[in-house]
Amino acid sequence: MDTRFISLKELTIMPEALYLYVPPIVWKGDAVGHIGEYDVFFWVLEGECFLRIDAQSYIIRPGQLAYLPKGKMRAYTHTSERFSMYEMAFSATAGGKSLMEILKLTEENFVVDIPDKSDMSKLFESSHRKEMFKNPLYDVALCANIANVIRIYAAEREKLQSAESLAFKPVLEYMAENIGVALKMETLASLVFMQPTYFIKKFHKLYGIPPMAYFNRMKIYKAMGLLAGTDMSIEAIAKAIGITDTAYFTRLFKKHCNVTPTKYRAEFR
Repeated sequence: MDTRFISLKELTIMPEALYLYVPPIVWKGDAVGHIGEYDVFFWVLEGECFLRIDAQSYIIRPGQLAYLPKGKMRAYTHTSERFSMYEMAFSATAGGKSLMEILKLTEENFVVDIPDKSDMSKLFESSHRKEMFKNPLYDVALCANIANVIRIYAAEREKLQSAESLAFKPVLEYMAENIGVALKMETLASLVFMQPTYFIKKFHKLYGIPPMAYFNRMKIYKAMGLLAGTDMSIEAIAKAIGITDTAYFTRLFKKHCNVTPTKYRAEFR
């Protein structure tokens, strides 16, 4: 990472918004998607969150930090029965240029694992507490916290470039591009030149669930976006994600989201 072009004298970090979503607050997200006005960090505490940035899709678990670059199309939602998350929106510039662009953090691999989850939680928690009290000293501390989150994210991004998860990127991309197809394990394993049994084991270790379970969740999240953002029929949406039995799709959707597709569409709108 080359930081020679950062002008520290002109480094500016501005907090834009900081939210904590915990039950009974319901965070529905935006399954349709929009262009981000600010840079944003997501820190998931409980449950899991689906995130799509342009064409890249992620399922974020607790202990993972996600970065949503401004100016890119972003969509996100969740299906967890209980879901808790911090959302931190900010602006950071150096010499009039985007700090995140200077650090080369605005392209690809927007989710990283955080080794010290406790310290990261403290950064977000203390930032949220400081947001509750308007005081110049609190504002200084909040900016320092944002700088630390950026620093940690950037450091983990560097590690990610050589990490094992980078090798599985073609698998996730293939899943996203073939959301309506009945995939075979052999096909997925061949993308990373592995035997199916070994591939399942490595994928499960890396993402916390087996590959087909991950793919099925991607299908549900795709359906959520179609329910929220289109007038497609339930039958058509089911077929779009590769399910020909509408009744089965309804049962599967309710299992993941605790509501039927029809009710989800009504509640979201």
